[in-house]
Amino acid sequence: MRWVLFLTFLFPAFLTVSPAKKEKSDKPKQEKLSKLCKNARTAVKNMRDQDAARNALLGALSRPELQNRHKAKIYYYAALLEESVNAVENRKAYLKQPYDTAKFFNKLCDMYGQLRLCDSVDVLPDAKGNQHPVYRKQTQSLRLKHVRNIMGGGKFFLAKKNYAAAYPFFDNYCSISPDSSSTLWATLSAFLVDNYEGTVKHADAAISYSDPSTAAILQEYKVRSYGALGNDSAWLASLKDGVVKYPRHDWFFVQLSDWCNRHRQFDVERQLADRLIAQVGNKPIYYYAKSKSYLSEERYDSCIALADSCIAIQQDFADAHYNKGLAYLNMAVIAQESACKDALNPQFAADKKKIQDLYRQARPCMEMVRRLQPEKMDRWASPLYRIYLNLNLGEEFSEIDRLLNTKQ
Repeated sequence: MRWVLFLTFLFPAFLTVSPAKKEKSDKPKQEKLSKLCKNARTAVKNMRDQDAARNALLGALSRPELQNRHKAKIYYYAALLEESVNAVENRKAYLKQPYDTAKFFNKLCDMYGQLRLCDSVDVLPDAKGNQHPVYRKQTQSLRLKHVRNIMGGGKFFLAKKNYAAAYPFFDNYCSISPDSSSTLWATLSAFLVDNYEGTVKHADAAISYSDPSTAAILQEYKVRSYGALGNDSAWLASLKDGVVKYPRHDWFFVQLSDWCNRHRQFDVERQLADRLIAQVGNKPIYYYAKSKSYLSEERYDSCIALADSCIAIQQDFADAHYNKGLAYLNMAVIAQESACKDALNPQFAADKKKIQDLYRQARPCMEMVRRLQPEKMDRWASPLYRIYLNLNLGEEFSEIDRLLNTKQ
């Protein structure tokens, strides 16, 4: 009977202890950081298993007990492992064995990335606000050791027109030894893949090394990039800078003129055009811009005069003909609204003649727009419809009416 009681008390004890032991045994054991670093050194020495060693190191970054100096160490060893993979491919090339050129270069780029992370953590202050960087000399030494191959990697991908892959190499090279080639290629590679932050990062340096014609194009890329990034103040500032520094690059003037027109800064727009006329010469685009500003202000006589100045320089300037035709058309509409409505009044005939004269003057302008831009029917079809209707030109009116109905 006593044995039975003893076993009854013994079984619950086993039931409570066994699950605890099982739970403890299922929990994975974390390797110490010193062990992970030792494995990394071994992988570098033996030139194999680098990826596994690197992944194990980087996987330890989430451990809450790690201090910044530990994280810096992890990134530095990860960089050494990337360098080791590069060395493997380099040895294959030396031995005339098949090797992966892209991998050879990309591993150096990855190494630079790990070095950047190492530096960013290494300089963080401790609890007392003091900095104790440990790896600064080592990271800089590694960068300088491979800087020529970093440039080579950028050229390799640039030749393949893989601009997205080329950009990080030029970006890394610029962080060590910026020059005319690296800053130019970094800017171009970034812009060609819509990397607008990368474009503005290197554009100023590239401009400083470039001749005026190249610098103007790079300044345009910079302006476009600020626009794509939605940085309106930087966009406007760099656009104005482009007009001042590169007055012969018309793109800057056209953009700034449009901005002035949208914001109804017509005097500023005309002053800008006048300054460039004095500085560069009688380009038709300047007179067209002044004509457009007067049209927007409904100062139609001035608009027509400036459109004529533009056409005198370039007869096939379609937009100038359009401005002139639209000015005459608007004047005709205004005259119709205020015209005498009493057919018995002598003023009726005078007003009608004035209105028809305005439509007659608008006609050749809009017909010229049609000849120069036949595909842009939205510009000339409706104005010509109104002109032919008011001038009682039946055949011409029927043709335009048929075109408009066909479009619908």
